Amino acid sequence: MQDDGNFVVKTNSSKVWESFDSPTNTILLGQVLVMGQKLYSNANGTIDYSTGQYMLELQTDGNVVMSAYKFADPGYWYTATKDNKNVSLIFNQSTAFMYVVNQTSIAYPMIREVPTPIGDYYHRAMITDYGTLQQFVHRKENGSGWTVVWEPENIKAEPCIPFNICGVYGFCTSIDNTTINCTCLPGYSPRDPSIPSKGCYPATVIDFCAPNSSASNFYLEEIENADFPNGDFADMARITPVDVEACGKAIMDDCFAVAGVLVESVCYKKRTPLLNARRSFPSTSNIVAFIKIPKANNNPPIQDKDDDSPSWIALLAGLLLCSTMALLFATITICHHPLAQPYISRKQLPVPNVRAGNLLAIVSHDSEVLEDFCRFERMVLVGLWCLCPNPALRPSMDKVTQMLEGTSEIDVPPSIEAYLF
Repeated sequence: MQDDGNFVVKTNSSKVWESFDSPTNTILLGQVLVMGQKLYSNANGTIDYSTGQYMLELQTDGNVVMSAYKFADPGYWYTATKDNKNVSLIFNQSTAFMYVVNQTSIAYPMIREVPTPIGDYYHRAMITDYGTLQQFVHRKENGSGWTVVWEPENIKAEPCIPFNICGVYGFCTSIDNTTINCTCLPGYSPRDPSIPSKGCYPATVIDFCAPNSSASNFYLEEIENADFPNGDFADMARITPVDVEACGKAIMDDCFAVAGVLVESVCYKKRTPLLNARRSFPSTSNIVAFIKIPKANNNPPIQDKDDDSPSWIALLAGLLLCSTMALLFATITICHHPLAQPYISRKQLPVPNVRAGNLLAIVSHDSEVLEDFCRFERMVLVGLWCLCPNPALRPSMDKVTQMLEGTSEIDVPPSIEAYLF
């Protein structure tokens, strides 16, 4: 471990690996990031160190960009150094300044003032799970903790700017423009209250375009000074010129529109899911957001069939009846067929053998049946009862279940020879 915090693995005098070449979420004094390298935020501060949703990347085109990369976000902060050559981000060891340089000069200065003397402080910079790049200092003697000395101006002014900071259907607010508060949009509940970035889910699910859906199944809520920014050309539709009432009506009447916003006189119908809902001053001032909320006790059931379609119980009963009748008619047909007559002996019919107590003799050659003969006998008796040509004598399905389970006695079925011959 070197004095600058770089962990180096060596063999003799050559370096095999060093931590400065494999940055995670932090860079230290004297460290340099080159084109193609990236920093990733943690998933949840000091609780979950797995890879989070934010990334700082030195792109190969020379631009340095922060984005919510898991959501194909093009970036909410960048240095505008595109097309510069040999770009790198330097954390200067002598001055503790961070800046982006090209092959000839400083292309983008970041911090311009730090506590001095430099050697009296520890220094680090990191991309946080709130989507911002911050530079910290900590006094070596009698220090009381890490202090932020720099972060991007747009995020410092409006901390809700990082894309999807409160997760899908989450709602970011910042009253003092210093701290953020993550809640859920109206009609949604948090997936995990301890991890806001996991977002929210709908408390009640409704298909607004279902044939039996109507405006009585939901209502439209207005949220003052709020926005659902999707990025350029990512909205579902735009209507202009309109006022608040007309925009709300347009969203109510469109079953595909779940939310929208009114910016000046333009109504934007939003695509779902909503990824970046926020109230952030001044960027969302005078913007009115709309969101449809299902009425929990007045939702039409989502069904695949018409109301007059048969229930599954009726279908099952019909299937059992058809199967029983098919088996009965097949038995009668086979027994009456001329080709079957030479092979049919009255001694082989199940009912006479059952009545005579000779069922065991019929299966005496089958060891597998003999192992559970009582069960076999019960199934034969139930089957014969179900095949009884007289419908009045056939047992009900409940009775059949009881007989098969052994909870009901089974009498010897009536003779069916008279019906067969």
